[in-house]
Amino acid sequence: MEIIVTDERDERFIEFCASFGCAIDEPQVVLLLMNFGKTVGCTSFKVYDADSAEITTLFLNSYDNREKIAYKLIRQLEKIVIDYEFKGIVVSFESKEDILIDIFEKLDYQVVSNSEEILLKKEFKSLI
Repeated sequence: MEIIVTDERDERFIEFCASFGCAIDEPQVVLLLMNFGKTVGCTSFKVYDADSAEITTLFLNSYDNREKIAYKLIRQLEKIVIDYEFKGIVVSFESKEDILIDIFEKLDYQVVSNSEEILLKKEFKSLI
């Protein structure tokens, strides 16, 4: 499997999002997980505030190895977010029942809001 870093204008991303009934037109950094030329997953982020990025998409096209694929995409996305010098990253969910919440919690994301939507945040530790 190969991860390709691109943006919201990439046709593969547009088609993949459309297959989930989603359209993204805001500026995003996009990661596509490719397997033998086929997109099997994607994730993207945008600026949330001065210190944080926001994960805006995480789509997986496979029920096999779902957790492994999600983990790989999120970890790679976090590395890029750190390279952009953000201090943290957030992700929101509309329902407590979302199966991805468990994956984010295993990756040390903490619940910071629990109103209409669930907001999880991870702060990156500085080595300085």
